[in-house]
Amino acid sequence: MGVTGKFRLLWETHRRMILLYLIIVLLPAGALLYYYFQRSEDILERQVTMSILNSVRQVKINVDYRLSKVDEISDALILNRELYELLASDPSSGPSYSQVQEGDKLGQLIRSLQGSDIRKIKLYVNPGKMYAREHVNFFSLDEAREEPWYERVIERNGAVSWIPARTVSYLGSPGQVRVVSSARIIRDPDDYARMIGILELDVPEANLSAILAQAEDQTTSRSMYIVDGDGFIVSHALEDRIGTRLLEPDAFNEVRGQSSGIRRLSIGSEAYYLMFDTLDRNGWKAVSLVPVHRINRPNADFNFGFSLVLALSLSLLVILGAFLVFANVNRSMIARLRHITEQLRERGAIAIEEGIPRSRGVVIRLEKSVTNMLSTFQHLLEDNYRTKEKEKEARMRVLQAQINPHFLYNALDTINWMALTKGANDISRMLHMLAQYFRLSLSKGKDIVTLEEEMNLAKAYLEIQKQRFHNFEFELSYPEQLAGRSLPKLTVQPIIENAILHGIQNKEGHEGRIRLDVREDGDGFVIRVTDDGTGMSEDQVRELLASFSSPPGASSSYGLYNVWERLRLFTGGAGRLDVASVPGEGTTVSLMFPDRPPPEDTPGAAG
Repeated sequence: MGVTGKFRLLWETHRRMILLYLIIVLLPAGALLYYYFQRSEDILERQVTMSILNSVRQVKINVDYRLSKVDEISDALILNRELYELLASDPSSGPSYSQVQEGDKLGQLIRSLQGSDIRKIKLYVNPGKMYAREHVNFFSLDEAREEPWYERVIERNGAVSWIPARTVSYLGSPGQVRVVSSARIIRDPDDYARMIGILELDVPEANLSAILAQAEDQTTSRSMYIVDGDGFIVSHALEDRIGTRLLEPDAFNEVRGQSSGIRRLSIGSEAYYLMFDTLDRNGWKAVSLVPVHRINRPNADFNFGFSLVLALSLSLLVILGAFLVFANVNRSMIARLRHITEQLRERGAIAIEEGIPRSRGVVIRLEKSVTNMLSTFQHLLEDNYRTKEKEKEARMRVLQAQINPHFLYNALDTINWMALTKGANDISRMLHMLAQYFRLSLSKGKDIVTLEEEMNLAKAYLEIQKQRFHNFEFELSYPEQLAGRSLPKLTVQPIIENAILHGIQNKEGHEGRIRLDVREDGDGFVIRVTDDGTGMSEDQVRELLASFSSPPGASSSYGLYNVWERLRLFTGGAGRLDVASVPGEGTTVSLMFPDRPPPEDTPGAAG
């Protein structure tokens, strides 16, 4: 019976128990979760809306304070006896210069009260006054009658009337300014029925929007408004909203008569919360209008995380419960598993195969056995990988060490020959170059060096060999951007040695030239050693490359085989060694290094 059949049999046997368990555990948990979400949403909405309402109330306090400053200045002017006397005077009596003096006095009085809270103070005066059409601080009462707010100001009968935001231009000032205004009529104290002027104080709307902006940092961006008694926006962060309705008349009428509160309403298909408070000065309202989904978004994120945690917890609870239930049902199976575990510890995996009964617990015990074997196999793979890495490192060190004695012998032979045939200066130069070479070749004990270090080592070797043979020139170049690339130490030297001994020395006249250059190749790089020596035929090249597959020592060119073997080990088989040669013209040996050595040591072939 397969695994699927085992589970089907388990389901048929315990189906009622499993379904009952799920109903008992999951249904109440789901109901509790739904109730929690609803309650947390209600609590969050109540807390956030109350927080926003507190911000709205703070806005109301700050705006009332600003407007009270304006009312105080208005009251100070209204109570100024000199203002009444000047406005009530007959313009037709007295000389003309007295009108000029009267305008100067009123102008000084008005300008002394203008400041940051008041952009402009305007007086609408008797049209007969000489300064009535000055249009800076003084205007004619006839002009006031053409203003849309005139009738409302008259109806207030001397009380302050606040005019919603509008855009005005001031004589002598560039551009336009958006202002809200306080206006009231001025009556003759000796003849109360006679109106002698209208006082208008213009307040920059920016003063109000600045208060709103401070509150926006604590609530939702651009949700704060100041609206007048009819629901038109007086101040807001977006100027294009000013003068438009915040709500439809029916929706606004529901809160018009209330001084403060929180209302939930629908605008189109979306639900909003409206938090509002009424200004003491003019009956306008400070309002915050926030979509419900924006309030609930943090709660939704929290609920998602909580749901995930709860789902995992319930899953663990279900697993734990199932374990407890089925542990009681399958107690004999668990006892058998314990027995198998003890046999496995004492006698190994064979004991499992010998003691497996033909019952429903076979699959579980088999899975445990396979898991144990896979774990053991994984450990063996890791041990094998570490062993191969150590073996590779040891082989590279051995191959590298085999190069140095051969060259050391030639170098010492050269020094001996020079000591017999030349003066002490040349011997000193040779010894200096040899010391430099060994200094570079030691590389502080490193087996892997940079391309720059390898090129310096090759140059020192070429200098020494040039002192030995005197019959060749050399050229060495590599790009600066490749200077830091890595390769095994003493990779290039055997190739140079072959070029000198088998290329140039076998050439008639024993003279020639060696060029060592490096170039980029995709993500990797190529090192080429070119000589103009005797060269080789195609058959000789094929024979040379084929010898690389022979056992160590069987190759016709031990030095070149050494280089190929180290390249293969370093790059895991991804590197290549190519030989291109023409008889009588010379030979080029190319070493191709990929971008980086691959992780597996796969065999590679030259050519």
